[in-house]
Amino acid sequence: MPTELDNPNADDAEPAWYCLRAQTKREHIAAAMLANLEGTEVFCPRLSQVKKTKVGKKRFVEAMFPGYLFAKFSLVEQYRRVIHTQGVTGMVEVGGRKPIPDAVIEHLKESIPEEVTEAPDLSIRPGAQVEVISGSLKGLNGQVLAHLPALNRVQVLLDFLGRDINIAVDQNDVLLAKEPH
Repeated sequence: MPTELDNPNADDAEPAWYCLRAQTKREHIAAAMLANLEGTEVFCPRLSQVKKTKVGKKRFVEAMFPGYLFAKFSLVEQYRRVIHTQGVTGMVEVGGRKPIPDAVIEHLKESIPEEVTEAPDLSIRPGAQVEVISGSLKGLNGQVLAHLPALNRVQVLLDFLGRDINIAVDQNDVLLAKEPH
């Protein structure tokens, strides 16, 4: 059965961006393998976020687009190598193998300046009751007053020895104690 690659047009020979499907939780492996192919550029942004586990909070790094990544390559010359790369499960094809405009990927790259973007812990918002889980204030409870995102910290009001003290702590050093009323 003939495919599009059996009758390529001139546009398919030029490197272009395509969206690829990847094994879930292995997008970074597929991206690394693709980056080793000559003439291939890869964009696979990742998100670092805090999640609750049985033992407390833990930071996980996952693909920003789970199960997908972007690669720029010549469809005619590299399709088979790209598709058979470890971690790649296929190409996203909506109405055929259509490239993604360069401007779309450039806009994404500008919007996501770093390869791994840190997401704040959204469960800890102003008004939340928290417990300090590490450091010299471990075990103390307080109320979140504000987020200090530039420093990855939260401002907390603590009752310490009968006095209210206002401190800034790393948001990974506090755990949600209970929902605010």
